[in-house]
Amino acid sequence: MVIERPYTWASNRARRISEGRSAAKVKWEADKCSKHFSFRLKGKTGTKRPVPMTSVKSLATRFYRHKCGHASTGVYLKWFGHREDDKCWWSGCGGGMAQTREPLSRHCSRWRDQQQALWKAVGKATGWKAGRCRHGQISELFSVEECDQAVMDFLVATEVGKFPPR
Repeated sequence: MVIERPYTWASNRARRISEGRSAAKVKWEADKCSKHFSFRLKGKTGTKRPVPMTSVKSLATRFYRHKCGHASTGVYLKWFGHREDDKCWWSGCGGGMAQTREPLSRHCSRWRDQQQALWKAVGKATGWKAGRCRHGQISELFSVEECDQAVMDFLVATEVGKFPPR
């Protein structure tokens, strides 16, 4: 006769507790996100994106910082006290516009050629029309996996997301 004992190892208990928390978290997110459009998880969250995962670490870091809104932009650096103002430090950028990922990806005159290449590649990869590329949200750009290569090419060609020159 075989007696089954409940698992008593600490690692097994910790794993079961963790699995229970994960299930509760997934249920809470699904419930919370289904009611509010702004809370909806966009794209394949939690998946490993092949383009950034296979790139150089410094470039992948810039990509993921842009994706989550923690890139080294004027607004972010001012928030943490690394800069006096949040204005764009690249030459000729729209007369004192706050530097966020939106103006850097669309309006900054220093990166005009690279921006055109970015949005052309995004349109080609996703099938988006020019109007959607011009007026869509940057968060949507980062949520679509097909856009990753275009964004990575843009980051390679520019200094966007690097710390400002001294």
